[in-house]
Amino acid sequence: MSTGNFKAIIVGAGPVGLTAAIVLARAGIDFILLESRAKLVVDAGASLVLQPTGLRILAQLGLLDAFFSVSSALSILKRCDHNGVDIGETDVPLRFLKNHGIASRVVSRYDLTKVLYDAIPPSAQAKMHPNKKVRSITTTPSTATVHCTDGTSYTGSIVIGADGAHSIVRSQMRTLALADSSTPSSQINDEHPFLATFRCLWIRYPTHADIRPGDAAETHGYDLATQSFAGEDTTVTGVYERLPQPTTERLRFVPEDEEEIVKRWGHLPITEQLSLQDVYDARVSSGMVSLEEGVLPNWSWDRLVLVGDAAHKFTPSTGAGCNQGMADCVVLANELVRILAASPEPRTEDIARAFGSYQEQRFEKTVAGCAQSGGTTAMATWSSWFERLLDLWVAGNPWFLTYRLNRLAAPGIAATPALEFIPDEGLPEGRFPWVRSQGSLMRSVEV
Repeated sequence: MSTGNFKAIIVGAGPVGLTAAIVLARAGIDFILLESRAKLVVDAGASLVLQPTGLRILAQLGLLDAFFSVSSALSILKRCDHNGVDIGETDVPLRFLKNHGIASRVVSRYDLTKVLYDAIPPSAQAKMHPNKKVRSITTTPSTATVHCTDGTSYTGSIVIGADGAHSIVRSQMRTLALADSSTPSSQINDEHPFLATFRCLWIRYPTHADIRPGDAAETHGYDLATQSFAGEDTTVTGVYERLPQPTTERLRFVPEDEEEIVKRWGHLPITEQLSLQDVYDARVSSGMVSLEEGVLPNWSWDRLVLVGDAAHKFTPSTGAGCNQGMADCVVLANELVRILAASPEPRTEDIARAFGSYQEQRFEKTVAGCAQSGGTTAMATWSSWFERLLDLWVAGNPWFLTYRLNRLAAPGIAATPALEFIPDEGLPEGRFPWVRSQGSLMRSVEV
């Protein structure tokens, strides 16, 4: 496949941006990556949970062994209420193992980004630039140019926004669409498209002697829930607190906000041995963010396209956000390979068709995932009498779990998107066979 002068500009070097870089490199598509932070791989943020969806993608990329070496498999999730009363266990990761041959795994953001970065060929790594904060984006009928605050500019064929919930690429999409009088109002996203109902305090601390890597625990109750995942060296606890009022405005927090939450809720049990105050006192790092939720109606405009949190934002309760962003990159890469196989210099309408097909394939899946994640957070925080009832009497019921995971979830997980231009190998197998890639684009890349 000849890609001519076609070049993608990726904005953002988080796990989703790095996944985009890997799949474009595997497809032979030229790219550059711009990251606002001083380093491409940084030790920042809370841990992530990769579900079979994301692990299926890592398997096809040949990265499972590297990922397994820095992550811990989850097994049983213990749940209690605010008084420490046991409200039942769930064994979702073990059911995933049986159904799909692979269990959910917890990993630090640093370790995941390091595995992804190391998988990018050195020649492609040379095209990845830190300290590049985007100021604006301009387009012509055949190009898109990203202008950075340091005065540099980069011109390519498309811009892929992998820059998170507060995406500058998304903001520039809106600005450009508003400036174009021919753009229908239905194709212009809201300025603040996501709604935050909860805020999250995350705390990283050394894994306690009585906690095993892979242990998971949750505390449920009115207005606040916690979720903890233990790694080899450190454990991360997320504290999800309902806001006084939902808001679409971006919220910023300072250390005093963290201390205020801990002062109010510090007595709550995190595990049988540790309280919230205990883990906060033992912290090696912490932070606080608002938990935006929502799915954009429009994921692209002209030569700009969004992936991951820039296009759809989930609460962390089901661990779906990063996994779904990785799947976005797979589908988008397939569509780009398809149009480049037809022409190394695709027209704007060809690019629009590829972007439209990408969103069409991903939209319903992300809408359903967002609703499930938000519903899980609402249930754990007992947002209504009905959600409290579901949490206490239904969510942990083995019969319900069997129905939900085998009948509802498994077919969709087995059909996780796969790259069509590289061999579909390295997959573990379970009761529900993976829907294998047909490899319809492999010849396009090989030529």
